[in-house]
Formats: sequence, structure tokens, C-alpha cells
Amino acid sequence: MKRPGIQIGLILTLVLIYSAWVVAPVTAHALLIRSIPEANASLPVSPAQVELFFSEIVEGGISSIKVLDSNAKPVDLGDVKVDPVDPTHMTVSLHSLKDGVYTVSWKAISATDGHLTTGSFPFAIGNVETLFPVQAATQTKSANLSGSALTAKWLFLIALIILVGRLPFKVLIWRPSLQQSEAGPSLPDEPKEWYLLTRLALMILFFSIGLGMLSEAGQIAGSELALPWGPEMGLLLTGTRLGMVWLVRLLLACSIVWLIVSRNATWKKWGVLGLGLALLLSESFTSHAASEPLPFLPVLVDWVHLVAISLWVGGLVYFFAGLRETRQVGWKQRTALTSILIMHFSTLALICVGLLGISGVYSAILRIGSLPALINTPYGQVLLLKLGLAAPLVGLGAVNLLIISPRLRRDRANGASNLQLTTRFGKIVLGEVVLACIVLISASLLSSLPPPQISATTSDLTGSAQVDDLQIDLSISPGRVGVNTFTMWLTSGGQPVQSVKEALLRFTPNQTNLPPSEIQLTGKGNGVFSARGTYLSLADTWQVQSIVRRENKFDAFANFDFNVENPATSKSQPLGTSQVAGGLVVAIGLIFGFGVFSLVRKFAFQTVSGGLLSVALMGLGLVLLFQTQPVSSNLVNPIPPNPQSIAAGKVLFTRRCVDCHGAGGKGDGPEGLTLNPHPADLTQHAVPGVHTDAQLFQFLTDGVPNSRMPSFKSKLSETDRWNLVNFIRTLAPK
Repeated sequence: MKRPGIQIGLILTLVLIYSAWVVAPVTAHALLIRSIPEANASLPVSPAQVELFFSEIVEGGISSIKVLDSNAKPVDLGDVKVDPVDPTHMTVSLHSLKDGVYTVSWKAISATDGHLTTGSFPFAIGNVETLFPVQAATQTKSANLSGSALTAKWLFLIALIILVGRLPFKVLIWRPSLQQSEAGPSLPDEPKEWYLLTRLALMILFFSIGLGMLSEAGQIAGSELALPWGPEMGLLLTGTRLGMVWLVRLLLACSIVWLIVSRNATWKKWGVLGLGLALLLSESFTSHAASEPLPFLPVLVDWVHLVAISLWVGGLVYFFAGLRETRQVGWKQRTALTSILIMHFSTLALICVGLLGISGVYSAILRIGSLPALINTPYGQVLLLKLGLAAPLVGLGAVNLLIISPRLRRDRANGASNLQLTTRFGKIVLGEVVLACIVLISASLLSSLPPPQISATTSDLTGSAQVDDLQIDLSISPGRVGVNTFTMWLTSGGQPVQSVKEALLRFTPNQTNLPPSEIQLTGKGNGVFSARGTYLSLADTWQVQSIVRRENKFDAFANFDFNVENPATSKSQPLGTSQVAGGLVVAIGLIFGFGVFSLVRKFAFQTVSGGLLSVALMGLGLVLLFQTQPVSSNLVNPIPPNPQSIAAGKVLFTRRCVDCHGAGGKGDGPEGLTLNPHPADLTQHAVPGVHTDAQLFQFLTDGVPNSRMPSFKSKLSETDRWNLVNFIRTLAPK
């Protein structure tokens, strides 16, 4: 028979081998989304600068861009800057470059989690195709997973689990069990091994913080670890957000030491717990959750996940140490006490498993998003590995609850001892602790891998439309608030359209009451038209209307609807709705209430903490769950002003409006001359800039106050009213 130690070592070895195989070269978190110039571009003249756009905020000062010529000599000015308005945007200026091939090499360190990503790509200036096949070159983006960073994170979590798990286990499990057991008077309120565990946890905590700082500084230096006295360490601690996080962690750890070694007091024990929870929160602040567009709920859920792990696994650690303390009492008392401990701990474990399930599913959907991504990406595969390792852990808990606990409870009721079962249970708890430590390896690895939802992020906005014989393809890059490049491709019958009088884009925000703006595109040849500007000036749903005017052809109109976001919120968040948040808060409130009423015996505490706080949480959740979502006004004209729409609007105008407004819309119709006040002169109201399409549509829908203009909401369909708006626009003076 194999020894348990050999089996445990084999499992740990397999997990580490799999981890190394999965992530050997791995793309880190600050992923390069796009660049100006693009990778492999051939430019006619030298660009003034190189611009890189990343999926996360990058650390200025320690991230870099280098541009090299074909002799590996730098040709940039070295003035690498991170845009203060859009900190995912990094630039470097260039000298005036002559024709040739150049290489951009970059290093980006995420300001959220400190992970390093590097890459390079070529571009060419002038006609150098015969010298170097630029289009055949590839862009590289990679980073090696740091073993020291992974080890530091794993040890950091283990230390916090031990520190956070102690007081809740003592108050909720150990002390109530001793009070119900005959063995209680002969056993200490806090076994000696608990003190040893706490001191071990503190040593692991300081070691993990030190190792993490050296590893993070090593990322800056381009090595596994930096020297403690090296300049990279000073740059990390004094010039980066992550350095501040490490210093705060060190301060919190020193505060825990002071609370433990100073004169004993009850509030200091609770202070240790509070500081431990704060350290867990610092881990959430540097996790994937902190890089979400709306980070509050993801960070909160991640922290709840870590707290639940700490209470469950930390409880198992102190459970095992407490079982060792019970060896000083007789087997009959030991059997009875073990039965009581299982009964109390099972309730805590069920609560923690519930919280882990809710938070884990939320985080997995948020960061993976699809079944193929779960199966085919390193992040998804490691998550499956984590679930595969966690399943036996939950299974052992179920065995304890459903098989061992009833048998020990029966022996306790009969006043009997069960040496074999009690000993076996102690070994099962030890196995759970070891298995939980292995699960934490995969959890640490997940925090070092890019989720598929991040790695798949692209921000460019694209659309296509067919108008008569014309195929219109539109691209807006980077597709965010601010400066964008607008490119339109025009083809007819598969061939580029060469003769175009005018190519325009008209921009109308959906939610904000602003008049439309226009930009004229410049022809680049081969049916390509382009321009650059800040026409998407605010976060909104925008209608971008393309207008193409050709000789001897009707004007071609095509509408494209795009959701434009600020740079800091450019990534998708499929579960950021208040309904999901409400459901989570309701579930957490229910579990919290169940836990308090199950674990706490004092009625006053049950009522104040369990009852009122649980009801408050569920009430907040229900408000979020059923609150009315903001309804989009959708008052952007969805129908292009093409000949068909204008013709349909003219028919409606003749039938419904001519009697009052007259054939030319001047308000001089036969019936209008008898009205007081007279009908409006539509030729003035149709002038662009006087009213938006949305306002004209609203006049037709609701009528005009203090006038004889009626409402057509029940008389004309929405499409008819928009067609009428398009025709009214033609009445404006030319």
C-alpha cells in the first residue's frame, strides 16, 4: 500500500507539471489590442509617433516602447508616455525616418495585477517589398509565467486562510462544542497548536510578501527576481500603484504582529480578523475583478469568494488541530465531542459552499462567457482542473455530513465510543486540508492567466450594408470616446467604386439631445475613404449614417448603430446589470441569515445581526432585482432618407398635411389660412440644426402645445412618421 505522503506528493507534482505545460508561454493581462502604425504596415512616409492600445491600464514609468531600425539601433526619442485621459494608450515619438524596415518592441506591466506582457512587430516605410516581405512577418505577444509570483500568491493565500479562519472557528464551532460536551472543562479554549499555526502563518505571510515584491520588481528588470537593493525595487515601491499595494500589505502584516504579541485583549483578536479580511480585499483589488469596467460588484464577489474559502479551509485546519487536542480525553468523550464538532462545522461548511458556488459561477460567466472558451483556452482548462480538484473536497465533506456524522451521533446518544471511526475522520480532515492546498495552486494559477473575455477583446466598431448596387463597409477605430479613424470601403459588383462626388458620415447620439455632426471622408483610392476626428465625443449609443453621392445615381444612405464607451469601460461586461447584482445580494442575504440563526445561539444577536441585516440585504437585492431599467429614447431616425422613404413621406404629406401646411410646407394651405394660430412654416423648421429628426418625430407623435397641430401617434405608424420626417427635410431652402 502506498503511503499517504507519497500520494499527496504525486498529486502536487502532477498539478505543477500540468500548470507548467498549460502556461509555458502565456499572454499576460495588459494585452495589445491595436497599434498605430498597424503591425506589418507599409507606410509612404515616416510616422510622427508609435501608438499602442492595451486591454488594461498600464503602469507608466516601467512600461516601455522601443523602435529599432534594421541594424537594431533605436530611432525613437525615448519619451514614452501613458495617456492621462486614456491610461490604456501608450506612445513614443520618432525621429524622421528614412525608407526601410523598423521593429517596435514593447513591454507593458498591468497597473491592476502587475503582470508583464512583451511583444514586437515590424512596419515598413517606402517601397521595401523587394528588401523585406513585411506582410509575411508576424507579430509576437508573449510573456512567461513567473514561478516566484505564482508561489508568492499561493503562500499569501495559505497564510491568510490560517489567520482569518482562527477566530470564526473558535467562536462559532470550537467554543459552542466544548460547552455542549462533557470533555469541555478539560480542554483549553484555544489549543496550543493554534498558536503555532498562527505564528507559522505570520512567517509565511511575510515571506510571501517579500517574495512577491522581489518577483514584481523582477518583472521590471526582466528577470525572475530582483535584488532587494536594486533600482527596480525602488521604482516599484515609489512609482507604481502595485508598489503601494505591497507596502499596504506589509503595513497590515506588521499591525497583525503587533496585535498578537502585545497584551492580550478581546478586541485585538477581532482586530487580527479585520486586518486579515483587509489583506484578502487587497488580493481582490489586484485580481481580474479589479480590471472589469464596473469593478465594484466583481471585486465584492471575489472578496466574498476568498472569505468563504478562508472560513471553510481555515476551519478545516483548526478542526484538525483541535482533534489532535482531544487525544487527552477518553474515547467516549472524544467520540461525543467529534460528533458535536461535525454538527457545528457542517453548517458553516454548507454556508461557505453556497457562497463559493454563487460567486464562482458569476465570476466564471463574467470571465469566460462561453463553453468553447471554457474548453479550448488555458484559463478555462485550469478552471476545469480546479473544479475537478474541488469536487473530491466537497465529496469528502458530504461523506462527513451524511455518513460519519450520523454514526457518531448515534454512538454519542448510546454513550458508546468509536475509536476506529473517530481516527478515520481525523485522517479525512487532514486529507481535506491537503486537497484544499492543492486547489489553491490552481486558484493562484487562474489569477495569472488572462480570461478569454479579456484576451478576445477588440474595440473596433464595424458594420456593412447593401444599398442598391452599392456595398458599404464601415470601420471605426479604436471605437471609443475620443479621436477615432473612420474608414469606409465602397464596392459595386465586387469592384471598388472609383467615381464618388462626396462621401460623408453623419453622427447622431441616441440618449443625448445634441444636433447631428458631419465629417467628409477623403478618398484614398480603390474605393477607400477615410478621415480622423473626435466626432464620437461622449459615451452613448450613436447612429452613424453614411451618405454616398455619385454622378447619375441616387444618393445612398446607410445607418449603423454603435455603442460607444469611454476608454476605461471599453470591455464588455455581460453580467453588469442590476438584476444580476440583485439576485446575488438576495442569495447572500438568505445565506447570511441562515448562517447566523444556525451558528449563533444568542437571541439578541440573531435578531439584530441575523434578522435585520439579512432582511436589509434581501430588501436591497429585491430593489435591484425589480428596479425599472432606463429605457432608451431610441429617437434617432432609423430610416435613411433614401428615395423610397422620401417618396413614401411625400404621399403621407399630401394626404395628411397639405390642407394645413400647403404643398410647399409654408403654412399656407387652404384650411391653414382659417386657423389661429396659423400652421408653422415647415421650410424654416426643416433646416438642419433648427430641430433634430427626433424633435420633428416628437411633434408628429404628440402634437405641438399651444397650436392646432394634432397628434398622429394613433393615426400613423412609427415607420410612416419617420418617412414623413425624411420628406419634411426636403422642404428646407436649398
